[in-house]
Order: sequence, then structure tokens, then C-alpha cells
Amino acid sequence: MLGIPTHLAPRVNAWSTVRAFHAAAIGSILAAAIALLLLGATDPGARVIGAVLALVPMLGMIGVHVQFGTWRSAVAFLVVGAVCVWWFAMVVQREVATPWVASYLLSLAVIPLVLVGGAGAVPGRVVLWSIGGFLVGRGAALLALVQTDGVPHPLVLAWVTLVFVVALVLSTSRATARSARVQPELLRSAREEHVSAYRAGVEAEAAAILHDTVLNHLGAIAIAPDGPMDRQLARTVDADIAALTGHGWLGVHDADAPVAPVGVLEQLLHDERERGLEITLTGDTSSLGQLDDHTLDALVRATGQCLANVRKHAGVDRAEVSLFDDGASATVMVVDDGRGFDESATGADRMGLRGSVRQRIERVGGSVQVWSSPGAGTSVMMTVPVAAGAAHGPAPVSAPRSPDTGPVEKDEAGRSW
Repeated sequence: MLGIPTHLAPRVNAWSTVRAFHAAAIGSILAAAIALLLLGATDPGARVIGAVLALVPMLGMIGVHVQFGTWRSAVAFLVVGAVCVWWFAMVVQREVATPWVASYLLSLAVIPLVLVGGAGAVPGRVVLWSIGGFLVGRGAALLALVQTDGVPHPLVLAWVTLVFVVALVLSTSRATARSARVQPELLRSAREEHVSAYRAGVEAEAAAILHDTVLNHLGAIAIAPDGPMDRQLARTVDADIAALTGHGWLGVHDADAPVAPVGVLEQLLHDERERGLEITLTGDTSSLGQLDDHTLDALVRATGQCLANVRKHAGVDRAEVSLFDDGASATVMVVDDGRGFDESATGADRMGLRGSVRQRIERVGGSVQVWSSPGAGTSVMMTVPVAAGAAHGPAPVSAPRSPDTGPVEKDEAGRSW
């Protein structure tokens, strides 16, 4: 009940309860039929086929009532059920001599009328329909008793069923009322948790972007030789400052300059090649077209950080970027044969591979695996889920600027990721 809107909970509760009652009613009819057939098999003199046939119309009316679930179908079920119980009781009174067996069989025939449930819209009405069904069934059985001059039967099992139905409906109604009082607090807590998680994600992405731009630029300026700043570095710094001080710098796309998904990665690789890194691209780039905006943005930014680390810290000027997908996820792998590093040796306060790659990919539901050791090169595999139903790919996304400058995280050997 806690997961259902407050205004729908009572109706859903009553509807589900009535559906369970209908299943139990079918079980009661089948149990009566099986008991009669077993009785007929053990006592060839007992002609019980008529009683078994009397149950068939009642079973059919349960199906009709389950299909429509209206008060009219409930009334029709009670009318047909009363006739069937009368017919059933007439046969049982004549053919079953043992009183407790006859009482048990008559209870099984009356129980489906107790479990009629009406239209199932309001719990209180379910109780009234169950009481009415019991009275109708009991009246039909008494009429057959009078016509056959039989012995009265207490129908204990039918009484127990009626009490159980009333108690169950009333208890579930109280539980629904309690959940209606509690649910607003749960919804408020869930909303606050959602807002907190969203805020944490925004802050983490902002920190990663600042690492990719400002912190790296400051490191590059610090280690640059005396004299005028390199023109390419100056242009990169100006562009990043303009982006960070503008509106929507955490956004994933620029409506004034749309770029196809494949073009986003190609622009990134072009920028890195302009900075002196030789990059080999392999695989199927069309898999990027199946990613949504945020996932594509995160994947390309993380790839840019990996390539920047290769250029600055691996000690080589070559890297390979491979793309592949399995229909459910897309993967980009960045491989170099440089110095390598020990990821466990990086400090907990460092943001490179941890914040700009691993956590960024994890925020969009992906995963990152790193294989590296000193002197053995580095391989970073980033896997992200494909957008459900993305037949034509995501909306255009602007290419993020690749980090351009010096080290921020260092391992024990002085290499940074």
C-alpha cells in the first residue's frame, strides 16, 4: 500500500482482496466437486453426478463476474448461485447420509457466495456483499432442507469463512488508513533524498570539469618557462574561462552549434592530435549514436581526460582509442604503451582518474576498468549503457574541451592520472 497513491490505495486494496476471494471461490467449488466424485467412487449407491453438475453454472458465473466486476454481475452470480446451492443441497440431502459430510459439502457450496465481493470498490461494501452472499446461500440450503425433510446442518466452515472475510477486509482497511497517514512523510523523504543525490551529482561533475580545465591550466602556467604564455594555451584558457563564467556550463549541448555524436569524438581526437598526440581510432563509431546526451557527454569527457593523461604523463606520443558495443552497452578503451602507474598509490584527495573518469562514468550508470603497472603501459576501459529505444541516437551534443595541461594527481613515481 505504501507504493500506491493515497487516493487509489483503498480501491486497489479492495480490488486485490476481491480477486483473491474469487480465486478461493473457484478452489471451494473444485474441492466440492472432487469430494463428491470421491464419495461416488467409494459408495457406488450414491448418485452424486447431479450435485457435481449443479456446481458448473456457479463456476461459469464466477468467470463472468471476474470479467466484468460490476454490481450487476455480482447480483447475477448470487441469483445463479442460489439456484445452484438449492439444487446441490437437494442432491446432498438425499444421497449423503453422514451428517458431518453433508454439512462439509454444503459449506463448500455456500462459500463461493460468501466470497462474491461485489464490485470491490469500497471495503465496507465487500463486507456487505459477503454477508448477503452467506444469507442467500444459507436460505437456499434451508429451502432444500424443508423440501426434503432433511436434518439441519450448521455449516460451520461457511460461518468460519464469513468471519475470516469480515476480519480480513476490516484489518486491511485499517492498514490502508495507516499507510495513507504515513505516505506523505515517505514521499517527502524520498523527494529530499532525490534532491540531495541530484545536488551531489552536480557538485561532483562541477569538480570534475574544474579539474579538467582550471586546475590543469594552473599547473601548466606554473611549470611554463618565463616569458609570454604559449598562444595555444592562452586560447584554451580564454575559451574555458568564457565557458565557466557563462550560463549552462554544466549542460551537455550547445543549441547554436549542434554536432553529430560521432563528430563529438572526432573533434576531441582532432584537438588532441593538434597538441602532438598520435591517435589510432578503431572500432564502430556508430555505437555513440545510441547514447543519450548525458551519457555521451560523460563518455567523451572521460576519454578526453584519458588522452590528456597519456600526452602529459605516459612518456609516449601515441595512443589507441577503440570503440565497440554489444547492443546493451557501448565501450571506449584508451590504450598506451607508456610508463604505466599504480592506481592504488594515488592519494584519496586526487581527482584525475578517480573523479574525471571513474566517478563521471559511474554517474551515468557505467563502469571503468583500469589495467596498468609501472613500465607496462595503461589500458582504461569505459563502458556505459545504451539508451533504451534509441533507434536514431541522441540529440546533438557539443564537444567538451579536452584538458590541456599539467599534472594534478601523482603516484609515487611522479606520474599523474
